[in-house]
Amino acid sequence: MTTSTRLRRALLATAGAAALALGATAATAAGPDAANPGTDAAPDTAAVSALFPAGSELQFVAVAPCRIVDTRNAGGFISGASRTFDATLSSYAGQGGKAGSCNLPASGVAAVQLNLGAISKYRSTSNFKGWAAGTAEPLASMVNFDPSGPVANMVTMPVNGSGRFTLKTLGSGHTFIDVAGYYVKPLYAAVSSSGSIYSGIASGVTSVTRTGTGMYTVTFDRDVQRCAATASSITWSNNLDVSPDVGAAGTNSVVVGIANAADVMTDGYFTLRLSC
Repeated sequence: MTTSTRLRRALLATAGAAALALGATAATAAGPDAANPGTDAAPDTAAVSALFPAGSELQFVAVAPCRIVDTRNAGGFISGASRTFDATLSSYAGQGGKAGSCNLPASGVAAVQLNLGAISKYRSTSNFKGWAAGTAEPLASMVNFDPSGPVANMVTMPVNGSGRFTLKTLGSGHTFIDVAGYYVKPLYAAVSSSGSIYSGIASGVTSVTRTGTGMYTVTFDRDVQRCAATASSITWSNNLDVSPDVGAAGTNSVVVGIANAADVMTDGYFTLRLSC
């Protein structure tokens, strides 16, 4: 057994019905190379682009409701001021929340879904505004409060690249905050046979490296070890086996191996999509 064959068999995984459908769609759109029907000709750009959402679209990932802030337990009430909190900590005890993780990734989060609560202090009637730390303060409030009792709103809170957001009130009040999920950019790439991103079709990718014949390492901007990978050939030569292996080259990387019907490693165009 050759080294290439061993690598291919070690990496080989079932791509699933979704991957097969994706590959078939792209292959049909690309069409065969009439002169060389077995070759891996470049696919049709528009057809491949249509398989993926725009990189700016966000995907929601739910988590079990988890307290990340309670100013009654830490920090004290906020009065005529702003305070910045972190939504992506390994422990929220310093913010009055859970003494542990709420299962949010340390990077890549663009916004969080929060149940944002407020309790009036000194019979204050006011509101809390919220925004990504370091960005402009919005005009609109996220939750209004008065002396009648605790109130809460489910809100989408943008965060900065470090997972931090700012709350501000002109009145006086405590806040308690539970996270219910987070938003991240989708992770995907279309890769050429030479190991470059094909026609700019990628989201969350920091690099692609061709490490050998039929072997590629795709590196993303966050930890992908908990993600499921789907890969498929995107040219007329869709009889190729495209096999992703998450984390084989590091926590942020996916190794992709491509083999032909004769079980020989070969270069090819492919798509890779992660579900996290």
